[in-house]
Amino acid sequence: MEAKMRPESGVLGVFSDLAQGAQAIRALRAAGHSDVRTASPAPFPELVEALGRPRSRLDSVTLSGALLGTVSGFALCILTAIAWPLVTGGKAIVSIPPFVIIAFEVSVLVGAGVNLVALAVTAGRGRRRRTVPFDPRFSADRIGIFVVGDGLGDAEAILRTNGAEEVRRVA
Repeated sequence: MEAKMRPESGVLGVFSDLAQGAQAIRALRAAGHSDVRTASPAPFPELVEALGRPRSRLDSVTLSGALLGTVSGFALCILTAIAWPLVTGGKAIVSIPPFVIIAFEVSVLVGAGVNLVALAVTAGRGRRRRTVPFDPRFSADRIGIFVVGDGLGDAEAILRTNGAEEVRRVA
């Protein structure tokens, strides 16, 4: 039988305004609260920026794969034209404009493949997802900010000061 995880204790604040929620997160982080979590109906950039989470490196990995694909596509075309020259009416054997199409297709193919592999590796690390106590309003139109810890009187005050509709302790 699998052991159930004990829910973490802390303070949960419910916000209706995105700007107030982001300001509350900034104030909590400035007060020294490092474990601040959010739940919202959509991934708002303001909240992500306020949380100070590092950006994903998947975009740079995908760009590297696409550049590798572009170089590989041109190399494939050029080396094929040199290995089996097809001279037609005095035209150049290596002509870049027709090779651009193949280089583009190979860049998309390799970029997507590298992105898929990087995503599988990143997702397979097994990092446990940190959760926020469930409230159906967080799936509709409200933002939840959860501060983990014990004795969080100052966190409650910060949440209330920044416009929380509701603040409650979660055991």
